[in-house]
Amino acid sequence: MKRLTKIVLAMMVLAIGVSCCFAACTSTDSDNEIRVSGSSSVSPLMQKLAAEFEKQNEGVKVRISTTDSTSGVADAMKGTVDIGMASRALKDSEEGLVATKICDDGVVLIVNKSSDLNDVTSQQVYDLYANGTAIGGIVNAVSREEGSGTRDAFDDLIANADGDKLKDLVEFAGNVSIQNGTSYVKSEIASNSNTLGYISLGSLDDTVKALTFNGVVASADNIKNGTYTLARPFNIVTKEGAELSANVQKFIDFLGSDAAKEIIAENGYVI
Repeated sequence: MKRLTKIVLAMMVLAIGVSCCFAACTSTDSDNEIRVSGSSSVSPLMQKLAAEFEKQNEGVKVRISTTDSTSGVADAMKGTVDIGMASRALKDSEEGLVATKICDDGVVLIVNKSSDLNDVTSQQVYDLYANGTAIGGIVNAVSREEGSGTRDAFDDLIANADGDKLKDLVEFAGNVSIQNGTSYVKSEIASNSNTLGYISLGSLDDTVKALTFNGVVASADNIKNGTYTLARPFNIVTKEGAELSANVQKFIDFLGSDAAKEIIAENGYVI
């Protein structure tokens, strides 16, 4: 009987120990994980910033889910992530959130590398998307999905001579297709010589050709001096009043550090 009692007590001690260990391990794993979601334009830069942060903070993992700006904002509001990414300013309807700008970025108009087109005006771009009016050999256009911060900025910044903006349209012309994400826009343009699209300046690579806009080259310097007008902020978003873990706060602080600013500048974004 004594032996049985000892065995039962030993099992109880073991169970309590395992339970405590499990709780501690779960807490530690959770504290060491930073959850981020949102804009496909911000995501490539965030991946590089997160990689540097993880180097400096062994054991901490930044998990990034790429969706769109509106989804990232909604995730932050619901608390399903610690940080949302938005390639636009918060809307009036998105209350109870805090947006912190990490940099500015340009929206660059792109065509196939074989295209003869080099420069476009705001009027030409407006007419292509609103009325289906060709620009030389460019007869089709690509836009981003609803919820995209890049699309929000583009639709707000492109206007005709009368001041009418793309954002005021009920719908685009029939020659405009929709792509969900930066990589898909680039693939569409790289595969079609008669199509124009737009992406984040920081996502520009040699698979497509960048156009000048109203005669001005899309560059960090021209965004900074105000001559290139297709620009918007990259924001991180947190829930107002939320209790952030030490590591989440540490990551947010890192995003404003000199080390982060160096990475941001190296990748063509504007501090």
